[in-house]
Amino acid sequence: MQYSQTKDNEKNPLGCYIAGTGAYLPANIVTNEDLAGTVRLAPEDIVKMTGIRERRRARPEEATSDLATHAAVSALHAAGLRAKDVDLIVLATTSPDMPSPATACIVQKNIGAKKAAAFDINASCSGFLYALNIAEMFIKNGQADTALVIASEVKSRFINPEDKETAILFGDGAGAVVVRQTDKNSNKGIIKTRLHADGRGGAWIHLPAGGSRIPTTPLTLASGLHTMRMEGSKVYRAAIKTLRSMIIDIVKECGMQIEDIDTFIFHQANLRIINQVINRLGIEKEKVPLSLPSYGNTSSASIPITLDQAVRNGGIKEGSIVALASFGGGLTWGASIIRW
Repeated sequence: MQYSQTKDNEKNPLGCYIAGTGAYLPANIVTNEDLAGTVRLAPEDIVKMTGIRERRRARPEEATSDLATHAAVSALHAAGLRAKDVDLIVLATTSPDMPSPATACIVQKNIGAKKAAAFDINASCSGFLYALNIAEMFIKNGQADTALVIASEVKSRFINPEDKETAILFGDGAGAVVVRQTDKNSNKGIIKTRLHADGRGGAWIHLPAGGSRIPTTPLTLASGLHTMRMEGSKVYRAAIKTLRSMIIDIVKECGMQIEDIDTFIFHQANLRIINQVINRLGIEKEKVPLSLPSYGNTSSASIPITLDQAVRNGGIKEGSIVALASFGGGLTWGASIIRW
């Protein structure tokens, strides 16, 4: 679709809203008791450190595109749409099926979205917000009417099972939303998004080998360079400080107060981080839904999974003001304010 700006568009700029949400979690549950012997931590200590009691693991035959496909179908069903209606698929992941083709293209094939452009992005735990903003820009520029935004992760394939920093945290899962153009009389939709990055902290959360800098060799495999590395204490301190200031800034930009936000969906990294942020901002715990205790840290998929959970249990209703916020590898971080 070609776009040419008109005076009408200048007066009534295109907007977009989330028309449907979906999620998919693999059936296999891994409890703290299952991990305790390998990571040499008591189950109750894992809860104390992270807030996580269990997480999901993909079956050996399941890949990131499979989880993403289930979530996409669920979101389309919630929106009352079919795959043929989709103009664009943006998929956020740090664990693609393979380097090429893009996992989004595999999902496009799986659901039969024949007219949709499709591509992947990698912004680590902030990937969903980056993908959502990309879809928003496509719609506001008139290049798409309906977009499917997916975040899907099979992080379990890239974890050292003996590493206390990562093995107790990460789970597998996928979340998706359908984004559509609003009509000019609607006040629902994405109000504002802010995205940020600082590559100087890239080594805090990274996976060293498997790319062009350190290609796969027998030595890299034997050295364990194909599993995640994380400097947890640095990430912990930076996440609390950054999330707090980012929420304050974006709420102010929207001409709102913290009290005006009905629901806060934070990246589900660690319950201690979330509790520190909400305590420092004076946010009521009832406004902060959690998926972390049951699903662990699902990286880029954690926000759409938690969002879908909140929508389906009635925690988010029409007219609700929702804040989404994330901090993660890259370093990347972002926030979005949405009127439901």
